[in-house]
Amino acid sequence: MRNLPPKMTTNAPGRAGSLLLALLAVGGPALGSGRPPKTGSAEPGMRTYSPPDHPPPEPAATPELMQMGERVYKGACLGCHGEKGDGEGREGKYLPIPPRNFTVGQFTLRTTPSGSLPRGTDLFRTIRRGIRPDIDMASFTFLSDREVWAVIAYVRTFSPRWKEEKPGEPVVIAEPPPQTRPMVEAGRKVFMDTGCFACHGEQGRGDGPAAAALTYDSGLPVKPANLTRPDWFKGGPTATDVYRTFITGMDGTPMPSFADSLSEEQRWQLVYFVLSLGKPETSAQK
Repeated sequence: MRNLPPKMTTNAPGRAGSLLLALLAVGGPALGSGRPPKTGSAEPGMRTYSPPDHPPPEPAATPELMQMGERVYKGACLGCHGEKGDGEGREGKYLPIPPRNFTVGQFTLRTTPSGSLPRGTDLFRTIRRGIRPDIDMASFTFLSDREVWAVIAYVRTFSPRWKEEKPGEPVVIAEPPPQTRPMVEAGRKVFMDTGCFACHGEQGRGDGPAAAALTYDSGLPVKPANLTRPDWFKGGPTATDVYRTFITGMDGTPMPSFADSLSEEQRWQLVYFVLSLGKPETSAQK
């Protein structure tokens, strides 16, 4: 069976029905066809399903593509992000983390510097991969590559930033150095010295002394990440994923960028300490 909508866990009314409606609205793959999904093309008429980190080239935003994007958005996104893209959808109000407001042009998951627009491949990865189980941002594996690119083109119409600015250049991330126990121990000091504990707590459980007062730029409350659950990290659980978050920050949230305040060595030390919170530190190399 080919890429069915993921099982959802939420109390929002009609969520399962909405995903089924989305699958039907965008003309999802025939159920029970027995044929594996194709990858690597976004040509018109081709239904391909590429992995999050290997999207096909972005197609031109033709009127046909924009019409498809509007149809996909109304079928799969409107319930949470709202008709105007302002995050005020009927079902979004039931979610523990507010849906993204596309009208301000801020995105948390990027490979671009803090304050800049994401690249198309960043948005493709977010839609295809999803974000985190308890957020309810599904991994939209049932959308074809072209449908994903189409809805990205449509989402860009909600904010004038896309007409006034270009996406930033991708940040450069070197190969992660070997993880060692001294690096983890040094990372603990960086964690405390930079004040990470104030939000995430000394044990990384998201219960720091400043946690209760944190808000998004919109004023809505935000809960710091529980660092003992790397599998729930919004940007991904690998060392490279965590490093990327440290240097790009998460726009619209209290999570800053450490691109200027920490050296590359300190960033990797912090990465390995954070990852150690989710597993015994004995796993670090000596």
